[in-house]
Amino acid sequence: MLFVTLFTRLKNVNLTKDVGMIPYVLHRDHGFDCLMVTKKNDESYDYLKDEVAGLQIEFINGKGFLYLLKNARKIDILNIYHLNLQSWYNSLLFRIIKRRGSLIYLKLDMDDAGYERLMNKDPQGLIKRLTMMHADIISVETKDLYMKLRERYKDKMLFLPNGYYTRDDAPERDMKKEDIILTVGNLGTSAKATDTLIKAFHKSSCGYKLHLAGPVAEDFINPCPDDPDIIFEGEIKDREQLRDLYRRAKIFAFPSRHESFGIVLLEAASCGDYIISTKGVPAARDIISLTGEGAITDVDDIDALASEIRTVTSSNRDWNSIAEKIAEKIYDNCRYEDTVRPLYERIISLKEG
Repeated sequence: MLFVTLFTRLKNVNLTKDVGMIPYVLHRDHGFDCLMVTKKNDESYDYLKDEVAGLQIEFINGKGFLYLLKNARKIDILNIYHLNLQSWYNSLLFRIIKRRGSLIYLKLDMDDAGYERLMNKDPQGLIKRLTMMHADIISVETKDLYMKLRERYKDKMLFLPNGYYTRDDAPERDMKKEDIILTVGNLGTSAKATDTLIKAFHKSSCGYKLHLAGPVAEDFINPCPDDPDIIFEGEIKDREQLRDLYRRAKIFAFPSRHESFGIVLLEAASCGDYIISTKGVPAARDIISLTGEGAITDVDDIDALASEIRTVTSSNRDWNSIAEKIAEKIYDNCRYEDTVRPLYERIISLKEG
């Protein structure tokens, strides 16, 4: 069965995230032939050699719909991402020329604002709804949005949270937690609210260190440049180096104003980090509900975030035991082996039905 992921912006790093891991698990665990179709956006795609060995890749120079014009009849499942004009073109074209029995799987990667745009009664909202109509399987990453979308799109909908990648055969153990608050992402962008985090951390006077890992937007101005406890790590490309930082941190702070998911939340929780996030991150609610550990504040509420940091860091808790509990819950429920299985079952059900 040929499963084609048409994602023209694919980079090497995407191969160990949902874009690459979903087809990889379908190939490794369920025997699908899985092909990534993309423009060449990186010098190399090294993860294809080891991390996701068995995935195939095909580079295109033109638009995705040109690839579909030539190849649609060979494809059993077309996997596309996001609700945009390109997805609409591709789904419409595939629907017209595909062979009988072929399916479209649409992964939304949606946040709350994306849901509102879908429901808007304007041309953009119409295009998004038409794209939804063309799909046979539609997955969304968070429970709240799944429940909302299921009311309208019924059995097309699938709750498929993002997973986390690991080669380990057991959850993290014996973590030596330090007085570190960590955040990871594209720092200084509007979505990530890095300024809010820094102000809240500085105001908390908690005695911890704040480590910020990731590239920093050129126009970002650090609101507390003289605080020696605020440490910019830069972008950490070495996966094991970043994982070591997750292992050392007690708290992972993710104060985003909006997120579709935030895979770094799972990476952090898989290393036992206590999550502090905001109402703008629906996935944080799901993860905290699963682990029983964490806190949610309002978006951009510096006082509330500072208070939460102060409360958590001053508590007399067994951080290493808490970390093991969190890591075990994530390992048992959130690896891609677990999250992809319902998609496989839905595909087989539709194929056999």
